[in-house]
Amino acid sequence: MNYHKSRSVSGRLTFGRLFICSSLITGALLPSFGCSTLPNLKTEHVVMVNRTGNLIDPRGNIGKPEGGKHLLFKPYAELANTDDPKLDKKAVDDYFTKLFTSLEQTRVRNGGTRKRILLYVHGGLNTAQASIERVVEYSARIQEDGTYPIFVNWDSSLTSSYRDHLVLLRQGRRADDWCCQAWKEYGKGYALGSNLAGGVASAVTTPLYFAFDFARGVIRLPVDLYGVYADLLSSHWRSAFTDENIGKDHWPHGNCAVNAKVGMTPRADALLCEVRHPSAEQKPYPLVQGINQRTGWESAWQIARTVATVPVHIGSGLVIDMAGTGSWSSMHRRTTVMFNRDQDLWAPDPHVSPTGGVAQFMTNLREFLEAHGGKSEWEVVLIGHSMGTIVANEMVRQFGHPLRKNPREPLFDEIVFMGAACSLRDYMNTIPHYLEEYKTTRMYHLMLHDQAESTEQSLWGTALPGSLLVWLDGFFTRPDSPLDLVAGRYQNLLRVMHLHEPELRERISVKVFNFGEKAKETSPQTHGDFGEFPFWKDEFWQAKGDSPFLLRRVQ
Repeated sequence: MNYHKSRSVSGRLTFGRLFICSSLITGALLPSFGCSTLPNLKTEHVVMVNRTGNLIDPRGNIGKPEGGKHLLFKPYAELANTDDPKLDKKAVDDYFTKLFTSLEQTRVRNGGTRKRILLYVHGGLNTAQASIERVVEYSARIQEDGTYPIFVNWDSSLTSSYRDHLVLLRQGRRADDWCCQAWKEYGKGYALGSNLAGGVASAVTTPLYFAFDFARGVIRLPVDLYGVYADLLSSHWRSAFTDENIGKDHWPHGNCAVNAKVGMTPRADALLCEVRHPSAEQKPYPLVQGINQRTGWESAWQIARTVATVPVHIGSGLVIDMAGTGSWSSMHRRTTVMFNRDQDLWAPDPHVSPTGGVAQFMTNLREFLEAHGGKSEWEVVLIGHSMGTIVANEMVRQFGHPLRKNPREPLFDEIVFMGAACSLRDYMNTIPHYLEEYKTTRMYHLMLHDQAESTEQSLWGTALPGSLLVWLDGFFTRPDSPLDLVAGRYQNLLRVMHLHEPELRERISVKVFNFGEKAKETSPQTHGDFGEFPFWKDEFWQAKGDSPFLLRRVQ
C-alpha cells in the first residue's frame, strides 16, 4: 500500500474517463482494489458523510481507523448509527470536540480583524479516498495563509452512485421504502418485513432498470450527439465572432461605444460596458470576461481530433448516457440526505430535527460561534465546486441565518461558486434572496471560458466533447426552461443577470477565465481544474486592477 500524492479535485474524473476506462458492469457492481495509506490526515479539518448521510470516521477503512489505510469503495465506519436512538453518541461528540478545539486555536489572518473559517464542498465523481487525499494535500497550505479550512466530504463516487440507482433506489426512494418504511419505528419485526419487501422489489426490478438504461441510451444517442456537437459549433462561432472585437483591452475603461461587440452576447456587451476601474479601495470588478488565447494550431488540432474520434463518440455516448443519467440522479439525492435523512421524513416525532451529518455539523458550528464571540470574532467563507454548489445552496437556506449574538449579520460573509452544477432556478431561489436580506455578503462566480466548456476532452478525445456542465445541459438533466440550465456556464448565467436587483449587482462578481495553452498556468482549463489553483485566496475569486489573472497553479 503506497500513499500517492493526489491531484484529484472536484470533478477531476470525468464521466468519460471513468466509463470508458472500465467495463460498466464491473465498475458499477464490483469493488476496486486500489489502496493507499494516509497517515497524516488531520480529522479536525474534515466532516465526512456516507451515501445515507451518516457521519463517518475518515481516518481509514481497513483494520483500525488510526492506521490510516484506505481501500477504494469499501465503506467507512459510521461514527454513530443514528438509526438506533439508544446508541451512545460519544464518538460524534468527541469528533466535534476535537474539531472545534483546534478551530478555537486558529489565528487572525494578516491584515484581518477576525478569524476566517473556510467551508469547502467538493462536487460529484469524487471517491471517498480522493476527497480525503485533498484534505491531506491542502489543509496545511490553507492554514499557512491564515484561514482554517473545513472540508465537507460526501460520497459522490460514480460506481456507488450507479449501483444505488440500479439496485437500491426507486423513484427517489429506497426499495425497502415502497410499502412499510414508516413501520420500522415499531420494532425489529416490522424492520425485517420492510427489508424483505425491499429485497424482493430490488431483485424483480433491477434487470428492468438495466434494460431501460440500455434502451434509453440507444434511443437518445442521436439527441445526445446533437446536444454536444451543437454546443461545440455554437461556441466556435461565438468565439470567432467576438475575439477580433475584444482586442487587447478586454476589460473596458470608462464608457463603451453603444454598438461595441466585446462579449459573447449582447447582454455581455452591455454588462462589460458598464464596468469601471475599481475605486481607490480596490473593489473587485463586477464582471471580467477572459478571452480565447489559443493559437490557430491549437484550434486546428482540437478540430482534427474531434473529427477523427466521431465514430468512437458514438460508443462512448451510449455508455455515458446509459449509466451517467442514473448516477447523476443518485448523486443529486445524496446532496439532500446529508441534511434530511430518509428516517427524518418518517420519524413519529413531529418536531424532529434534521439528523444528516452535515446538518449536525452546521448546528454544532453555529453553537460554537455563538459561544466564542459570534460574527464579531469570526468570518465564514463558503466555497462550492460543481455539485458542491447544490449542497452550498442548502447550507445557505437552512443555516445561513444570523447568530443570536449578531442578529443583523449573516453566517456567510462570502460565497464562492466554481463551475456551479446547480440550476439557475436553484441559484436564483437562494443566493439573490440571501444577498437582499443581508447587505454584507458578497457572491463570486468563477467560470471557464465558454469554448473551454464545450471543447473539453476526456481520454484523448474518445469521450463525448464537453465538460460535465455541457453534458448536464445536453442530456443528463431535462431542462423545462432556460432557468433549469446549470448556473456555472457563462452563457447561462448571463440569462438571469437582469433579474438581480441593481443594488445586488455591486456585490456579485463574475470571473470568466482565459482559455488556451498560453493561459494554462493562470487560468483553469477544464471543469476539474479549479482545485489546481489556490481556491482559498481572495485574489483567485476577485479581479482587481488591470491584471485579474495573477495567481498560478499550485505546485
